[in-house]
Amino acid sequence: MTDQSTEKKCVSCERSEQVVPLVAITFAQNGTWICTQCLPTLIHDPNRLVHKFQNMTTDNPPEPLLD
Repeated sequence: MTDQSTEKKCVSCERSEQVVPLVAITFAQNGTWICTQCLPTLIHDPNRLVHKFQNMTTDNPPEPLLD
């Protein structure tokens, strides 16, 4: 039986790794998982997921790397 506290689930749709492929992401030193079907939403329309990242902050974003 799977331990529910350690089961990996998509931060957006909450489907498990048994149903969809998951990708590990980190933000503000907090790790989570997102599935490959929800990843485009995170990239192209992150405001739709902002409530999922309530404990994460963008107050100090990294400086862009310039060549």
